[in-house]
Amino acid sequence: MSRCMFSITDNDSKNNEEKNVDISIADNTELRRQLIARIESLTSSIIQQISSGQLPKISPLLHNSTSLNTQVFDENYSDSPTFESCPFEESEQINEEGEQSNKRLVTDFAKSRSKDKFALMMTVMAAAHRLLITNTTITRRSLYYDLKSKKTLDLAPEQRYVDQAVNHVATLLNCAPWELNLLSTSKGLAAGDLTLTMIDNRIVDCTVPGGALIPHIASNVISIRTKARIVLVVEKDAVFQKLLQDNCTSQLNCILVTGKGYPDVATRMLVKLLSEKVKLPVYVVVDADPFGVDIMCVYRFGSAALSKEKDSLACPNANWLGVHPSELLGLGVSTMPLTEFDLSKLAAVEARPYITEAILKELKVMRMGKAEIENVSSFSGKFLTATYLPCKIKGHDYI
Repeated sequence: MSRCMFSITDNDSKNNEEKNVDISIADNTELRRQLIARIESLTSSIIQQISSGQLPKISPLLHNSTSLNTQVFDENYSDSPTFESCPFEESEQINEEGEQSNKRLVTDFAKSRSKDKFALMMTVMAAAHRLLITNTTITRRSLYYDLKSKKTLDLAPEQRYVDQAVNHVATLLNCAPWELNLLSTSKGLAAGDLTLTMIDNRIVDCTVPGGALIPHIASNVISIRTKARIVLVVEKDAVFQKLLQDNCTSQLNCILVTGKGYPDVATRMLVKLLSEKVKLPVYVVVDADPFGVDIMCVYRFGSAALSKEKDSLACPNANWLGVHPSELLGLGVSTMPLTEFDLSKLAAVEARPYITEAILKELKVMRMGKAEIENVSSFSGKFLTATYLPCKIKGHDYI
């Protein structure tokens, strides 16, 4: 691959001008009022069941904007998935069980394995009710530590139990998980010529060394200022930091973003915002393995765990820049054989209805072997920044 650098000419100098985009923020007062009413309606229904001598059971059903109906199911009802089948929140815990997230969820006290989970859901709803009334937010991590008292210690032995419960409650209330004001802990980073102004007038400056932590709710951004021409999303924090050391943001005039593996909601929201509101092209670089492709798909098509929120999170204009399995041989990159776990994930990704022919072709090549981004950068210290990335972007070598 020959050396290839971007240059700003008179014809494209206009593209280097600063963009300053103001974003209107929707008033969430009515949504909060509706969610408060739904929580109170559901709680009232549970109390009525207990008062009438029934063991409480809850299930999401069709409801109007101000109330949520519940229904008691027969104890032998077998057409609904168990509590365990519902998906985890965005993270490495996303798995194929997430495909069942839109099915009905039934939880009842008659089943011993559901008791703690039922109690945890009620605890999450109580916390959400308080936060919605006061219009405040806390992180799920904070709620997890709040449950470390003697009375509630067994409800959430690990953080993922809280994450699951938040998702289940959101399903019951027919809302997005973040609309409960219980936020995932931010982990994504953004670097480059980018300044975000938040609704509380806080400024997020992404030119700071090492990149800036992407804010919890990217939907609270009211202004974006940037001179960047593209958004470059990389899978790993290690690659993100290496590209920063190589001055990638200046060399490619890009905003560099990483979700540190499977991206959280805030990272996905920001990428979509930069694509749709600032009209910047988005390029995604991931490992040439099944999990790398899966991460690319989360950015581009959305995730099973939050399939209902696809319109808010998926960035259909994201381009898969690399690493493509078909280019490994030409680059002289050594590959590793796929493990059984890899092959299982690969088969699952291949079976998804949104996978295009171009992606499917690359997945078939991947069966010959996998490689990491770092394998491609091993030729020279700045190969990614100086050669690989600019050549692929300028040559439109992406899917």
